[in-house]
Amino acid sequence: MAHAPTSDTVLILTDRDDHTSDLIVSALHRRRVPVVRLDPGSGPFHMEVTLDQDRMAWQGRIGDDHHTAQLENVVGVLWRWPTPPAGHPAITDPAARAWAAREDRLALYGVLKTLPVRWLNHPSRFEIANDKPGQLLTAAACGMAIPDTVITTGGRKARAWASGRDVLSKAFHAQGVDPDNMVIARRADPAAIPDELGAATSFQQVIPGPSIRLTVVGEDLFAVRMNGSDDLDGELDWRPVQDQLTYDQVEVPAGIARSVLKYMRSYGLEYGAFDFIDGPDGWVFLECNPSGMYGFVEIKCGLAITDAIAAHLYDKRRPLLSPLETGTGLPAPLP
Repeated sequence: MAHAPTSDTVLILTDRDDHTSDLIVSALHRRRVPVVRLDPGSGPFHMEVTLDQDRMAWQGRIGDDHHTAQLENVVGVLWRWPTPPAGHPAITDPAARAWAAREDRLALYGVLKTLPVRWLNHPSRFEIANDKPGQLLTAAACGMAIPDTVITTGGRKARAWASGRDVLSKAFHAQGVDPDNMVIARRADPAAIPDELGAATSFQQVIPGPSIRLTVVGEDLFAVRMNGSDDLDGELDWRPVQDQLTYDQVEVPAGIARSVLKYMRSYGLEYGAFDFIDGPDGWVFLECNPSGMYGFVEIKCGLAITDAIAAHLYDKRRPLLSPLETGTGLPAPLP
């Protein structure tokens, strides 16, 4: 096993192609903070942990052939896009390897979730907060405007609801059948919606106006208006053409700021990438990605999001989660 840092350490769990995490590693290094970056699915990983009943915590080491984290030294964990363990490559039988991969995942993630550290974000809270239907209800409960929405597997219901409306259809997950093929939001012609949709689909009222990306780190809010996002030759999704847009940092309306922070507290989140439309009657909530990308708006507008994340993970003034808090995985009740 590789050598593990012996002082307070930040653990980053994400895949190898997550270049945004490269920025965070560099920011932590500038602060002389030891960092261990791991992706459990990129190759064989190792665990040597023991339950310390006096401290009520798991102690020991996790890592791969290149990097190791000493769990008792970890003070902050950045959970972004880790790929799950794939099973030891020496196991040639597919069924046996799938079984081993499951065992590895349950053991590794089960131990990690109990760590009493500063999380951004805790994986159990991330999982609950990533459900799009629940997001709309929570946003409304926190005082934000949301678009009229219907979710259905049947085209007749969709056609009846969409008649006379300007509507879009969107997937619940941006990744399609091909991992490199993004499923984007598209305007839907009500008359062309087939009887059988093939999968549950979300239809929403189109809200006219430019898109807003609001990145939240703790109580720090960074809002950017994407100029041109409401003039894409009939298209609605700015993600495939983000390099063609211009960006301006904007102030967050006071009411939106209060609602967003209430939303973050309700899920127990420390990070969120919110998408809004700046509509005729104000900002309208679309969704919140609890591990969303932010590098493009940081670069375009010279924001300090990376520094805020690095400070948040290592700020010793911030309380650690207790083992009970990390173990429940339940969102906090709305204040």
